[in-house]
Amino acid sequence: MHIDGRELPNNSLIEGDLCIIGAGAAGISLALEFLNTSTKVILLEGGGFEYESQMQDLYRGKTTGQRYFPLESARLHYFGGTTGHWAGFCSPLDPIDFEKRDWVPYSGWPIKRTDLDPYYARAHKNLELGPYEYQDSYWVEKDPKLDSLPFDHTTIFNKMWQFSPPTRFGAKYKDTIVKAPNIHLYTYANVTNIDANEHVLAIQQVTIKNFAGKTHTVRAKKFVLACCSIQNARLLLASNKQAKRGLGNDNDLVGRYFMEHIEIKSAELWLTRPEALKLYAIDFGKTKHVPN
Repeated sequence: MHIDGRELPNNSLIEGDLCIIGAGAAGISLALEFLNTSTKVILLEGGGFEYESQMQDLYRGKTTGQRYFPLESARLHYFGGTTGHWAGFCSPLDPIDFEKRDWVPYSGWPIKRTDLDPYYARAHKNLELGPYEYQDSYWVEKDPKLDSLPFDHTTIFNKMWQFSPPTRFGAKYKDTIVKAPNIHLYTYANVTNIDANEHVLAIQQVTIKNFAGKTHTVRAKKFVLACCSIQNARLLLASNKQAKRGLGNDNDLVGRYFMEHIEIKSAELWLTRPEALKLYAIDFGKTKHVPN
């Protein structure tokens, strides 16, 4: 079911069991998990179904420190989110990423890679990827031409990547979401504030607004932020009426650990004879293999 937030009477109250804030890859994937169940899902999207400069401008912002892409260019503000322009590069985090390392400040996660494996495997279906296999031995067995270079594998390993077509969530899943009887998609529903309970331990409701001048309230039993990393942090920090530092920011850590892909030219490879190097070839639309 689809509702345009601009068409609702002002100050409408929207109620459901689960409210998902953001209809990009994460928000749509989560909504699909509840497809055709008894759970009433409220899926909020700030924009519409197409790119609009007025909506995109809401992502504008300033950055300090290391140079970064303009915020309004790095992500998209409409149904399907940034899958509208991503290239489809997919690979799970490595086990070491979760470990405590003395030489890496603030390292160490409360979970391990193995905790995420079942969810990575399920995400493969939505992203239209191949099997959940990222060991080079699996792919070499399927194709002996995928020869590995004679690296010292105690220091260098072949990190595997798979490429989504790429899947454009806005196009692929629009009809499924709109036609779902228990999923209520609200477009032009920008969340501007989150209200917690008296002790700021649980979320009670959120406020949504749009350029039509309408303000609405959404109440649900559970809320999920799925706006992308930067927008999630912005929204939590902006919701500072009950918590001066922003919701969940008692330790001043919200938004402090932004991560981006590292892209550096680290070496050149000179070969004594011609090699196909199929394992390391970039061939969009198929599985890619990158030494790391």
